[in-house]
Amino acid sequence: MTEAPDLLVIGAARSGTTALTSFLGEHPDVFMCTPKEPHLLAFPGGAPRFTGPGDDDLINRVAIRDEAAWRELFRNRPERRRGEGSVTTLCHPQTAIPAIRRLCAPGCRLVVLLRDPVDRAFSSWQYLRSRGHDAGSFEDGLAAEEERTRAGWSHMWQFARLSRYGEQLAPFAAAFGDRLLVVVQEEFAADPAGQLRRVLEFLDVDPDAGIDPTRRVNEGGLPRSRAVAGALNVVRRSPVVRNLVKTLVPERSRERVRSANLQRETVDPATRARLAESFAPDLADLQQLVGRDLALWPSVGGARR
Repeated sequence: MTEAPDLLVIGAARSGTTALTSFLGEHPDVFMCTPKEPHLLAFPGGAPRFTGPGDDDLINRVAIRDEAAWRELFRNRPERRRGEGSVTTLCHPQTAIPAIRRLCAPGCRLVVLLRDPVDRAFSSWQYLRSRGHDAGSFEDGLAAEEERTRAGWSHMWQFARLSRYGEQLAPFAAAFGDRLLVVVQEEFAADPAGQLRRVLEFLDVDPDAGIDPTRRVNEGGLPRSRAVAGALNVVRRSPVVRNLVKTLVPERSRERVRSANLQRETVDPATRARLAESFAPDLADLQQLVGRDLALWPSVGGARR
């Protein structure tokens, strides 16, 4: 047994990583750590204290800033695969790749989930709103992104940058080759059983473990009821209450309550078109990198019309 992980779900944010790590954690031969996102690989010298609204809740309180503490998350686990799911790993390749080589087990395998880049960016904005943070309009957030990044706001506020997958993924593909698996979130949603089997086979664990990948986990949307959203946010931000609820209420029940309070919205068509145009060069690089056409994404298909 070792304290070095050999499985990383590296991103992208708001592309289904929480759901996948939850499903993997149900496998008898896979251990996924708590917190799901220790963030150490992106910030091996210790994550900064991010200053954006909600960053204390979203990253500062859960980030592991010490290598010894990070290793403790995996110590003495008997499972064949031990892993974590920090989405900051993907968006900081310059620091994360050397850290993976130094800290993770030899042969460590990486899984990345990608979704339409405009939908991903919009989902990130919706997520912040659903957590009670004043994010303004989606368009306001896009306009303020560079200024907010310079001011020390976390990755969750980087709506456009985190959707430029090609520039983030290329260094990982070069470094890890066939130890990197790319999963398209829209294909996972259309065929969860088949895509989960694909991931489990890639990890060389039993693909017939009886996991239900159809349940809802961490869906995006805006709150229908401010009262319900406020109550959920009180639970999230109080360690005592949060731990009590986790002890008393099963995860699936908590997720049903959260999902029932969400309403779906869509991106303004003009904003979608403008973003898709700005993403086009990166998307062309991404398709060449992964060796496949991604026309199932509106941002790709729309740009060709």
